[in-house]
Amino acid sequence: MNLSKSEFARGWLEQFTDLERPVAAQLADSVMLVSQDALFRGLRTLLDEVVSGRQEADQDRPIALFAERAVETRNHEDPAYGFVEQQVLPFYPGADHGRATGDGVPPIDVDPKNPEVGSEGAIANFITSYERLNRGRVLNHPGPDKLRSKRVSHIVVVTDFIGSGKRVWEMIEAFWRVATVRSWHSYGRVQFAVVAYSGTEDGFRHVRSHKSKPDVRLIKACPTITTSFTGSDRRATEALCRAYPAGHHNPFGYGYAGALIAFSHGMPNNAPPILHSRTKGWTPLFIHRSALAADQHFPAANVDQLAAQAREVLQIRVAERFLADAANRRWVETMLVLTALRDGARTTANVSARTRLPMNDVGQILVFTEIAHWTNTRNALTVLGRRELRRLQLRRARVVVLPTPEQPYYYPTQLRVR
Repeated sequence: MNLSKSEFARGWLEQFTDLERPVAAQLADSVMLVSQDALFRGLRTLLDEVVSGRQEADQDRPIALFAERAVETRNHEDPAYGFVEQQVLPFYPGADHGRATGDGVPPIDVDPKNPEVGSEGAIANFITSYERLNRGRVLNHPGPDKLRSKRVSHIVVVTDFIGSGKRVWEMIEAFWRVATVRSWHSYGRVQFAVVAYSGTEDGFRHVRSHKSKPDVRLIKACPTITTSFTGSDRRATEALCRAYPAGHHNPFGYGYAGALIAFSHGMPNNAPPILHSRTKGWTPLFIHRSALAADQHFPAANVDQLAAQAREVLQIRVAERFLADAANRRWVETMLVLTALRDGARTTANVSARTRLPMNDVGQILVFTEIAHWTNTRNALTVLGRRELRRLQLRRARVVVLPTPEQPYYYPTQLRVR
């Protein structure tokens, strides 16, 4: 069932006029729901890649995991130019000069006046479980003393989502401000990596811009208003986000990201306030950015999610029938990618955001579509690629018949007189 057709969304949709309601329903159905199992399974996959993908000389060295968190900053006045800028403080206090020592910082910084714990709590618990599973190969929030004694090969920031990229960038900068860590990096003894389930294209581009050149890995790019809607649909959606809640100063979320994603532990503040804000009495879909009430609508399995996406985008009535077959599943994924390219997507991240497919799968499909001459080097559809989509559209109302080893397609090589 689409989110907009559920009891969960009824109260939210009733706030709109008859003309606005279809646009609001389309917005709700565009939100990518990520269950806790999918989140942790994805993060584990990426961390396994970091561990196994290191050079042979580093295989006997552990990696250090840190949950993304806000770091301390201070206002610094530049005497030469007379303006004040915000400066990130070292991750280990007082370690901007000289040798860093000590036990480090706790996984979660809890303020007694504000005991609410966000996504960093779920990520910190995941890191603890992953460290127990990989005892000796992974360190959980180590301090300078343990980083040094264990000869860590990678400092890895773990998070569920990269929105604007500001918090992750500042956390890497906080490590960079530690003189000891910066020295290790300059000698090639330690590398930086960021592991996130999802993120916006602008966000992870910003993180990658850091001078430490971190290795940023995502499972899926995040759908946004920009990537999910085109033409009149996009204009109508943007107008709706500006109208509700009335007078909100940031109608597309923090950093104007317009992120359309909700995890089982909550929705990021980069999402449009129309989905989560209570400003001026507005009733949001995700109250206080909590997704707990929508838990039953989170996809139970990736196959189910892909089947729904295939029905919606490709209008294939019997998608579930052939999704169980690996070869047929890849055909559906390829058609989803071609559809995204036809609608203007050009980068791997953009296609992932539109199709909800993992970035690794999208990259592999784009390689093969170029080999097949369905796309060119700029990821634009060729004549052959458009022909494949037209062939799909002609077949969309009929049962899809795919070749199998037992019943391959037959192509005559010559005409015969009857």
